[in-house]
Amino acid sequence: MLSLPTETTSASPTRESFERSQERGVRSGKKVQNQQQLMKASRIYFFGVIVVIILILVYTFTDTGVNDSYVREISKFRTDKDEYFRKSDDSPLTNKQQFGQLDYFPPDQRYRIMAALQPVADTAKLKIRTTDGKESLLNRFGYATFSLEGKEHRLLLLKPEEEDDDRLFLPFTDESNGFDTYGGGRYLDLGYDGEAKQLMIDFNLAYNPFCAYNDQYSCPIPPKENHLSIPIRAGEKNYEKK
Repeated sequence: MLSLPTETTSASPTRESFERSQERGVRSGKKVQNQQQLMKASRIYFFGVIVVIILILVYTFTDTGVNDSYVREISKFRTDKDEYFRKSDDSPLTNKQQFGQLDYFPPDQRYRIMAALQPVADTAKLKIRTTDGKESLLNRFGYATFSLEGKEHRLLLLKPEEEDDDRLFLPFTDESNGFDTYGGGRYLDLGYDGEAKQLMIDFNLAYNPFCAYNDQYSCPIPPKENHLSIPIRAGEKNYEKK
């Protein structure tokens, strides 16, 4: 398990919440190995650390700018993630000895957006297809609406069944997929305080599912309505398997 960022704020989650989110991540996916179904972190292998970073950024930086502290936190997170992939037993990489580092776009304030939150009246469960041809059930939570590159966008926010706190899941695709970024889309995990009518969407924190590194993992496929008609040149880039 990775160490938490050394900077602390009143909004930073506890070690207990970090470990609980890691456990939920382990329950969220699966990998076939030795003809057995082993529960693995396919959607949110790094959920705890991502949430820590998100909460620090959301509550410490109240505007949508990118300053030196923000860049340092992003850089530290990316370095820690590389270390996790290189050394952890739960790394999705099949050949960790040849791993150098993951590739990212530089932090860009254009992709750090305050979106309006529109809760859905119908919170019925949504069936999300997974990369192994099966389905995963997630709760519909609401829509995030925002402007980017001269266009209006609306993305569906989801909440895993087992979650009882205010963490939201945003799987999305965009016009960079299959080129600069992973063809199957990317994920975001968002912090939400339960009362606000807005929430921060920071595409600089967009990350790949485990399937981007290892075909043996089962990962939720972003719903069609979560396609952005523009390229999102922020966050994690495509991984070239070796």
